[in-house]
Amino acid sequence: MDLTEARDLFSPEPGWLNTASYGLPPAPAWEAMQAALDEWRHGRVSW
Repeated sequence: MDLTEARDLFSPEPGWLNTASYGLPPAPAWEAMQAALDEWRHGRVSW
């Protein structure tokens, strides 16, 4: 993956400040988390 492809994975909004204590999730991580939350919310997960 080159730098341009990596940049496309993030969606910062104007005014976002890059600090060591906070980071934006890349799109694949965000989508995976949303899918997991949707399964949990609708009772489709196995504990």
